[in-house]
Amino acid sequence: MGTILVLLGGALVVYLNWVALHQRRTPRRALLRMPATQIAGVKDGAMVRIAGRAVARGPLRTSPISQRRCVGFRLVVERHDGQVWQKVVDLEELDTFLLSDDTGDAVLHGPFEINLDPYDARSADLPPELFAVLEKEGVPVKGPFGNERQFHYVETVLLPGDEITAFGRATVEIDPAGHAPSPRHPPVMCHLWGRDEAVIIADADDLAP
Repeated sequence: MGTILVLLGGALVVYLNWVALHQRRTPRRALLRMPATQIAGVKDGAMVRIAGRAVARGPLRTSPISQRRCVGFRLVVERHDGQVWQKVVDLEELDTFLLSDDTGDAVLHGPFEINLDPYDARSADLPPELFAVLEKEGVPVKGPFGNERQFHYVETVLLPGDEITAFGRATVEIDPAGHAPSPRHPPVMCHLWGRDEAVIIADADDLAP
């Protein structure tokens, strides 16, 4: 029985990785079709892809499972009910943050479509932090007959300094924290907004050919 569970767990991990790759395929292709633009060269109103290092604009958060100090995170937990997996927890905390390259900074505003590789994905040896989340969210860990239910989770974490790429609609706005192009002009900064369509963020190495 133990060997069967291990094999099933391994198959589940492979399946989860395939699902994650499939979900990232569309935004990844959209990003690949666009050349990267240095932040200082972004034009107002343009749809752009920029790349750089993630920088927190406010206090760091703590990811619920790995307990990492981070810019933001997403946690998805699914429970096996009969023959299907059902999503029971979907937590996301990622507010406005900065993306910095060698030419300047851009401010990224949500909503975001997070296509980062998972920091951790597990269906066996579940940590106590997961059960603490389930309890907080009111998700029972046992079935109606007292049997232990099966869970798996995927936690995605954006750490300070992570190299990422972002795709979205840019505006160049007057901003005291920005750079003045000349003494005659006010300081400006690039912003990417998720107003009409979510700002996509992905790992920089996902864009390798």
